[in-house]
Amino acid sequence: MIIPVVTKDIMYFSRLKSKINVNKYNLVQVKNRKEIENILSNENCSLLIVDFSDDLVKSIELKDLIKNKDIFSVGYYPHINENLKQNAIKFGTGKQVTRNQLFKNINDIVDELS
Repeated sequence: MIIPVVTKDIMYFSRLKSKINVNKYNLVQVKNRKEIENILSNENCSLLIVDFSDDLVKSIELKDLIKNKDIFSVGYYPHINENLKQNAIKFGTGKQVTRNQLFKNINDIVDELS
């Protein structure tokens, strides 16, 4: 199962990718609109992981791209910035977690939602 991770942060994405069960899931970093459009049009994508610590979500207009799709989204944010959690809620993510929670529990979270 391909799971797009919308983030500019290659270091954190690499950490997540090192923790995921590669026999079940394939995390793919999304850094721009063209990449997410390609994934959404060519893959059966039911789960999306989104970084709310930068402006990538707004700049690629992600909400418009997924509004008519049956995709569950998980938003993550640094624990020190609760305002970003509110941004994730306003965006419409079904689950919001801190970066640390996502890193520690990535397989449990994905197993639960897929």
